[in-house]
Amino acid sequence: MTNRGQSAGTIAGSKNHEMKFALSQVFVRSGCAVGAALLAACAAVGPASSGTAGSERADAVAAPSLGIFSRIKAPSGSTPVLQLTARGVQIFRCEKRDGAFVWVFRQPDAQLLDSSGKVVGRHGASFSFEHDDGSRLTATIVAYDDAPKSTDLRWLLMTTRSFGKGAFDGVTHVQRIDTRGGMPPETCQASQANQILRVEFSAEFVFYRARSAASG
Repeated sequence: MTNRGQSAGTIAGSKNHEMKFALSQVFVRSGCAVGAALLAACAAVGPASSGTAGSERADAVAAPSLGIFSRIKAPSGSTPVLQLTARGVQIFRCEKRDGAFVWVFRQPDAQLLDSSGKVVGRHGASFSFEHDDGSRLTATIVAYDDAPKSTDLRWLLMTTRSFGKGAFDGVTHVQRIDTRGGMPPETCQASQANQILRVEFSAEFVFYRARSAASG
C-alpha cells in the first residue's frame, strides 16, 4: 500500500511538474511574441524619422552654379536660405528718349511661389518683395549678367533692406536667375506714346542672409 501510494504521489507530482513546464513555455512564447511586436514597432518608427530628415535636406537651398566670370555671385560670408519662383509680367511704357520712341521699363508685377507651387507673396514696384507672413524687402540692383538668350531678362544681384518678421527677415542679397521672357520689342511707334505693354516672364529668386544670421 505504501509503495502504491508513493507511486501514485510520484505520478501526480510528475504530472503537475509537466503542467507547470507547459504553462511556462506558453508564457515564454507569449513574451517573445510581444517583444517581437515591440521591436517591429520600433523598426517602423525608425525609417519614418529618417525620412523626415531626408525631406528637410531635400528642401535645402543651394547657391546657383554660375560662370567663373559671373558678376552676380553672392558675397562671401552669405548663405542661401530661400528660393522662390516668380511668374507674372514686366511692365513697360512707350516713351520718347533721345528723339526715338522706346519701351521704358516701369516695374515688375508677379506672384512668388514656393517649391510646391503655392503662392506665398508678390514681387512689385521698386523691386520689392512682399511675403504673406508680413515680412518684405526693398532691393537695389548692384550687378547683372546677360541671360543666355536675348529674349530673356538679365540675371541680377540685388542688395536688400528687410522689414518685419518672417521669411524675409535678415535677407541681405537676392539673385534673379533662370529668367524666361520679359523683354519688350526694341522700339515702339509715336502712335503708341504712353501706352503700357505687359510682357510675361518667369524667374527664380534666391535669397541670402549673412552666414552667422542664417545659422542662428
